[in-house]
Amino acid sequence: MTRLGLFSEPYAPTGNMGDGGFERLLGAPRLDGLQLVLREAIQNSCDAAKLGKGPRILIRLRTLTPDQLAVLRNQVLAELPFISSSADALTAFLDAETPRVLEICDFGTTGLGGPTRADRIPAGVDRTDFIDFMRNVGTRRNTDLGGGTYGFGKASLYRTSRCSTVLVDTLAEDPGAGADARRLMACHLGESGERDEGNGFLSRYTGRHWWGVQGAADDAGKVGEPQTGDAAAALSEALGAPLRTMAGATGTSILILDPDLRLDVVDQDGTEGSAGSADVSDIGVHILERVLWNFWPRMLGTTPEHRRIHLTVEVESVTLETPRPEDCPPLDLFARAMNEIRDGKGREIRSYRPQTFLGRLAISRGVRADRLPAFRAEGLLPKRSSCIALMRPAEMVVCYMDGPVLADERTEWAGVFVTSDQKEVEEAFASSEPAAHDVWDPSALPKGPARTWVRMALARLKEAASEVAAPGAASGGSEGSTGSVAAVAGMLGAFLAGVGAGGPTRGGGGGGGGPSGRRRVSQPTFQRLEMFEGERTALFTLTVLGRGALTRLDLTPTISMDGGGVAAAGLDVVSPPVVIEVDGDGDDIFQVQPLVDIGDFEGELTVRVSVPDDCAVGLRASLLPAESA
Repeated sequence: MTRLGLFSEPYAPTGNMGDGGFERLLGAPRLDGLQLVLREAIQNSCDAAKLGKGPRILIRLRTLTPDQLAVLRNQVLAELPFISSSADALTAFLDAETPRVLEICDFGTTGLGGPTRADRIPAGVDRTDFIDFMRNVGTRRNTDLGGGTYGFGKASLYRTSRCSTVLVDTLAEDPGAGADARRLMACHLGESGERDEGNGFLSRYTGRHWWGVQGAADDAGKVGEPQTGDAAAALSEALGAPLRTMAGATGTSILILDPDLRLDVVDQDGTEGSAGSADVSDIGVHILERVLWNFWPRMLGTTPEHRRIHLTVEVESVTLETPRPEDCPPLDLFARAMNEIRDGKGREIRSYRPQTFLGRLAISRGVRADRLPAFRAEGLLPKRSSCIALMRPAEMVVCYMDGPVLADERTEWAGVFVTSDQKEVEEAFASSEPAAHDVWDPSALPKGPARTWVRMALARLKEAASEVAAPGAASGGSEGSTGSVAAVAGMLGAFLAGVGAGGPTRGGGGGGGGPSGRRRVSQPTFQRLEMFEGERTALFTLTVLGRGALTRLDLTPTISMDGGGVAAAGLDVVSPPVVIEVDGDGDDIFQVQPLVDIGDFEGELTVRVSVPDDCAVGLRASLLPAESA
């Protein structure tokens, strides 16, 4: 197995970026480090998915085995930089008790092809993926409607590594490259330094170092080339990286050495906070949540196959289940709004001076659904959604614009705004984004139409967000929707398989006095959503107080209509909600009939109600004399 050599970057006669300047290119992102690195890496994978299918993405956190660590120590990082801060950081990782790596791998993408040296581009060659990723800084990607600048975001990879080192293993989709299509190289970003090389001058170095092999045309051994072909594949396999021998295996694997798992957050005012270090057993959930929150539009069932992300997350050899966004509240509401936009519906957002179509907005409201168990702790997914996802036609979330919550605490809303794909408009929004692509900032643009478009779009969206919770605003559906009672009910939120997106309505009617005035029943209270014998259901509890004459309980399922409950009976609903079972707080189980005979029961009852698709249901309860029909 070939041992890689170290190639340190000297300052050019005309100067270089050094002293950590490369890492500072991202400025002060609003995202925590894990979220930032996932966004940047997956965005690059999506931009490289040009082969007719969306990328397959594998994210793994694993501890290197003793054999793998030995390969890394003896074959890859055998020679350490002469700058002590860099050497010490790498040594600390190599000597660690648990040497972990975070891998972000894509498959079915184009990989990193093209020339390997930034100063020598063969005539007629347009593809420069490898040098743009491994060498250059800030190169504009030539992907139409892509994620953004290809080069700045890669600084997040080095930020995430405590030793500022990544190893890149790529198989390029390049029929003419032959064995050179497989490439492996490591890179470290550290402090600049200088040393006396015996020529009467101190040679200065930028702090960038590569591990590779010496090329035939190498300038005094100072540049370095990637290991290629079978030697690269063998070294990758010895390090435990995913194999790339099957069909559709082109793509890139990035191994981040010694990942920093602290979930640091930069607040809107620029101050830094920290949620502390994430426990390894929980890191998979944090990864899933961050990918879903930023890339759910690319993971929907309605996303075209050539754009859809297929995600696998693995932590220490345990594979986590990736939920569908449609099954993961509140992303289900965002998904419904996204699908409206894809259908050409929603509200047009325009600038009138100059007259320009800027994009389309859709808003979906619903009754708040329980979050998936894995996402119920504090995290990115809001406990009660009230925001608009902002994105360009690439359909990757740039950021979320917060809005007011709905008056009823049991309800929530979600909006989606996608800019126009008109070239000038899309470029205006793209140019307003900082290097981290995490906000639209019109002040970053010079005065002119582009600045006006971004500023006016944000102003219109803020107005729309305020209108959602304004008194008199429609309580169901997306902007401008009309239709039958069933359609209106459908706007309120859909229960999704396994978790549901919907629930009880405000109101719902309670019972009042019993037949002799001594018995009464409380208003039903919604408890949770769950699957029951393969059917979506909602659980309500109510209390019967007092004993007396034998009594029947009238239970009436309702469908939400403009903030209140309308009895489902007689409405144009394909499968109206019905009571499935009624249980007492002891061993009492009551036969479900139009009127439930509860006799002289006193105590708490649990009522299970079926939930039709695209409906939010409630429940009314009242007591009737036993002889009532």
